Amino acid sequence: MAVFVCLSLWGCASVPPRLDEMRAQTAGFQLPKLPEEGKALVYVVNPSTFVKYASKHGNMYPVYLDNHDSPSEVGATFGQQYTYFSVTPGEHKIFTKADNWAELDISAKAGDVIFLKQEPYMGFTTLNIRLDRISDDEGKYYIKTLPRGKIIANQTAAVTSIPAASNAPRPPETANTYRGTITGGNFAKGIGFSNINIKLEVTDESGVKEIFFVRSDSKVFDVEGKQTDYISAFAFRGKKVSIEYFTIEDATGGDPTRSDFAYEIGHKGVRVLRLLDQNQNN
Repeated sequence: MAVFVCLSLWGCASVPPRLDEMRAQTAGFQLPKLPEEGKALVYVVNPSTFVKYASKHGNMYPVYLDNHDSPSEVGATFGQQYTYFSVTPGEHKIFTKADNWAELDISAKAGDVIFLKQEPYMGFTTLNIRLDRISDDEGKYYIKTLPRGKIIANQTAAVTSIPAASNAPRPPETANTYRGTITGGNFAKGIGFSNINIKLEVTDESGVKEIFFVRSDSKVFDVEGKQTDYISAFAFRGKKVSIEYFTIEDATGGDPTRSDFAYEIGHKGVRVLRLLDQNQNN
């Protein structure tokens, strides 16, 4: 019973805005990926914090197109992430998995953008999941506010693509480097509140937001190239930064003796953060 209560508490999340508020907050927002010519695009969002690291299936919620076979996996999320993939016009089944399988039928036309939502929930003894279609306003809101999850290899070229309607070039980005301006953040505490990391929201020049965790093993450099304490990253709000990052796969929070940062698994960890000159465009 105690475990169930604990898991239920971890599943608590803030109440999302009303649809009209979502619409207002996404006015002018450009999706990070638009449909390819002759295809539709499906976004799957998972805004839940519900026991996101308790699943038995690789700690992620995979998404499959048309069947359950491994080659049909098109993406995956942890809690509070999104993924996307292309589909050909026609009828399709979308599957997702926790301790159960959930499925949803969609009908796609060329040029469509379809938004689906994963909803993990606790059964009596299992972690289950639902899959539902959501409105464009709700979908865009979550895409704007959540970091990207797993994109399958044949979709990775889309990660750095720019919507055709956008005139703002994205800054240079490699597989492990991201440039943008710190637009938000807060202290990220371990269970027991005895260790602190920094959670940063970083927005690139095209308006795409990403979440990064600055840990005790992160290296942080000021504009003069001098290394500073990792906690100093909290004071960089409004500053342009370059971040070398990795996918967090441990619960240590950067301290090998700890095991209380499991909620960071699957998110982007900062390996090196450099504060850039504010007059510097590259």
